Amino acid sequence: MHGAGGLLGEIRAALGPDLHLVHRLDRATSGVLLLARGCEALAAAHAVWARDVEKVYLAVTRGVPDQAEGVVALPLLEHRTSKPELMTRALKTAYGPARAGNLIAGKKVRAIPAVPSPGRTAVHPAGRPASTTYRVLDTRKGLALVELRPSGGRMHQLRVHLLALGTPIANDPLYDPLAEGLPPFLHALRLTWRKPLGSRKGEWSWESRACLPPPFGTV
Repeated sequence: MHGAGGLLGEIRAALGPDLHLVHRLDRATSGVLLLARGCEALAAAHAVWARDVEKVYLAVTRGVPDQAEGVVALPLLEHRTSKPELMTRALKTAYGPARAGNLIAGKKVRAIPAVPSPGRTAVHPAGRPASTTYRVLDTRKGLALVELRPSGGRMHQLRVHLLALGTPIANDPLYDPLAEGLPPFLHALRLTWRKPLGSRKGEWSWESRACLPPPFGTV
């Protein structure tokens, strides 16, 4: 999204320099992306994002979840390479400075789980709350097509919550131990904004069609 050759730069070059990302997608994720024109619009969107905006994703997982539908509500600890202080602060709040320092150094501290490596997220007691509603749409040849509705927007939330189910996104280079070098499939299918700012409409909705990888067809 950011940096040299990033999508945001291309969008600004085509549509104007005052465009800002309201949310972001991982590098391998396709689909709907929302931008705001100007800082005021960006702040207004962020103010209502968690309450009024629903996102729907599709993913192809390696393996099939035991339950056809459900909610994964597990706290996520993010190790952002651009903001490592966020993880440090969370660990200090949960365990105190000494234990936090040992955990960051990779040392074993009682029964506390290890922290994620840089650029990754993990289910962890010191993490922030996050929940993902999922529903299995189809299964073929040991893979599942899963619909996902995240609550919250943690880094790699969908990928790590699916991993917690024992069904990582197939070929996810970070979280699928059996990745074969093929592209993973995670697609932002729909974004719905209830009571949009400055509009008389009840909601706005954007949808992106997806061409699914084999053995699934087009949706």
